[in-house]
Amino acid sequence: MDTDLKELLRSVLREELAPINQRLDGMDKRFDGIEQRLDKIESDVQELKAGQAELQKNIVENLGNFTEKIAHQVEDRTGALNKRVFEVETVIQRLTNQ
Repeated sequence: MDTDLKELLRSVLREELAPINQRLDGMDKRFDGIEQRLDKIESDVQELKAGQAELQKNIVENLGNFTEKIAHQVEDRTGALNKRVFEVETVIQRLTNQ
């Protein structure tokens, strides 16, 4: 009789625990879905970080290039302006010496 009582208790426990096990299985599936979404988010964040690093690198390079171009333009225009000033000074000296 002791064995029958054990089997009866096991049967009752299985029946009572079945809905709880089903809920836990459902939670496991939800957690799996959450983990997949989290993995996707982490992957996206890594891509964004890599893109941001590349963008910063490009910005620094382009700023350097633009700065060099501006400096060359200023030098070229300064040289041309200096030539004009020299020519004007030369004409003024000729006129004052006459």
